[in-house]
Amino acid sequence: MAQLEEFYENSEIFVTGGSGVVGKALIEKLLRSCNVKRIYVLLRSKKQLSAEQRLEKLRQAKIFQVLRMQKPDEVNKLVAIPGDVALPRLGISPNHHRQMKDVSIVFHCAATVRFDEPLRVALQLNVGGTLEALRFAEQLHQLRIFVHVSTFFSQTYLKRVEPKYYTSPMDWRVCLRLLDEIKDDGVLDALTSKLTVGFPNTYTFTKNLGESLINDYHKRLPVIIYRPSIVLFSVREPLPGYAPSLMGAMGLFSLVGAGLLKTVYIGRDIHLDLTPQDMGIKGLCYYAKAGYEAYRNGPPKELLVYQTSSKTHIPHTFIQMAERMDNMNLWYNGALLKNLMIPGCHYTENRFAYKFLVFTKQILPALIVDLLLMLFGRPPALMGIMRKSYHTLEVMKPFMFNNYDSPGTTDIADIIRLNRNTEFDVWDEYEYADSTERLITACNNMLVSIRHDLLNEDPSTLSKAQLIMRIKQCIYAAFRLYLLYKLLNWLWYRFLV
Repeated sequence: MAQLEEFYENSEIFVTGGSGVVGKALIEKLLRSCNVKRIYVLLRSKKQLSAEQRLEKLRQAKIFQVLRMQKPDEVNKLVAIPGDVALPRLGISPNHHRQMKDVSIVFHCAATVRFDEPLRVALQLNVGGTLEALRFAEQLHQLRIFVHVSTFFSQTYLKRVEPKYYTSPMDWRVCLRLLDEIKDDGVLDALTSKLTVGFPNTYTFTKNLGESLINDYHKRLPVIIYRPSIVLFSVREPLPGYAPSLMGAMGLFSLVGAGLLKTVYIGRDIHLDLTPQDMGIKGLCYYAKAGYEAYRNGPPKELLVYQTSSKTHIPHTFIQMAERMDNMNLWYNGALLKNLMIPGCHYTENRFAYKFLVFTKQILPALIVDLLLMLFGRPPALMGIMRKSYHTLEVMKPFMFNNYDSPGTTDIADIIRLNRNTEFDVWDEYEYADSTERLITACNNMLVSIRHDLLNEDPSTLSKAQLIMRIKQCIYAAFRLYLLYKLLNWLWYRFLV
């Protein structure tokens, strides 16, 4: 049995944030590749659904489609734990606490990942929630390791991020005390810009505070920090190109494919630091074991921090990747039925050009379509999408014009060597990460997954969507030729006749 599989053998595991992108991918990998005994998932009631009902919905998630085919009974190892990271001791009842007495591994993935979250909410979830998770973990007598999932961008005031703990510019205790002392959200929001100096948003600020909190516990509990960079689609597992969510980057790719997002404001030399979902999860599973082994001889002197970063193995800038997708006509290969204009996007670092293109290629078409919809008695649909996409890109702006250096993925040589030819093998992914051919294949698989897994379009409709796209391309080409004809005709009669 491989070392990692042996580490998780017959383990009882507790996961917070199990309904999120990282949490779901982690659960899927543990169930598919390891013989765990049980996975407890913290779930709060939401949209009139109980924790049990949300767990049943989780079991039906598309990320488990391969698991359901290969090991259909494994999803029965999932157990819902009603609770909420915003509540004392996570809101877990004494009965459920006793039920989890044999939990030995905790993955704390719960967080709000909204960049523009109000400071009160971000502090409650990303700092207060972490504190409650640690307090709960202190009651677990079989605990082997507590893994706190942070972010590579928790130190945005640095140009180079090393896998180590950095002292936080603020005291997490003071910030949590502010929640009790300042009841007026307006006052707290007014203080946000002063408290978050050096951070572009409340997300990175509160994740930084969360790391400070973990550091204060690293002598009391076996704890580590895991910092993934931008979590993107999977390279290989559970399916090649699997797209996890319409949030963030995947949502923007979907809008480009739908012909709604036509321009992005980004620097030409920007290397967005990426963590493919499956590579990040394999690293996370490895780091949990590495952290456990480090604590076997007593608490380490310094807090253990691990990170996954593409800095050392993906040479392409974001624009190079995007332009290859356009040049190779990948949008046609994954053509969407839910499509307004021809897919494709213009990338610029000129603010005036960006605003002009937003107005002419996004807002005007959306206004026209919405007006037509209202004329036919239907509610407007596109302007709301345009506002959200514009706002998303605006809050992402600090990452669109800053490159962050790093030594790459922590302990990558050991990860590759120790997991070769196992369920956690990443040799192929890292060995060919700089291959243009692999990049094209991965992006093509991603677009197919967006179509099937996120937008729920049946594969049998692909040929129809491609035909519609070709018709639109012909109409667009004819329209441009007509405009050129009219321009030349005007010039002829204006200056030559």
